Amino acid sequence: MRALPFLACLAVFLYGMFRPESPPELFEQSDKALHLLAFGALSLTSRLAFQRLPGWLLWSTLLALAPFLEWLQKYLQPARQFSELDIAANLAGVALAWLGWHGLAQLYRLLRPACR
Repeated sequence: MRALPFLACLAVFLYGMFRPESPPELFEQSDKALHLLAFGALSLTSRLAFQRLPGWLLWSTLLALAPFLEWLQKYLQPARQFSELDIAANLAGVALAWLGWHGLAQLYRLLRPACR
């Protein structure tokens, strides 16, 4: 059941990353916000779906994918542009997801004994 949110997120993520044209700009640099949200959501749903995978392996894979997918995008979709700022937003999304996951895990560990 944990794989379902990941698969749904992955489908939306891949569509957004590799669609032929850039998404419409809702506000200046809105694509950076979309990159951050997309990588954050993908990272969190990945961690949820693959909890038995060592954290170092999952998070390092996501960090490696952040620049690689931006680079790959320009070759698969020539109308799209390569951007270092997009890479930064991708990396920030992974980092924020990591912080959120570890923050929630700490909170859970603190509150769990109190719930018994």
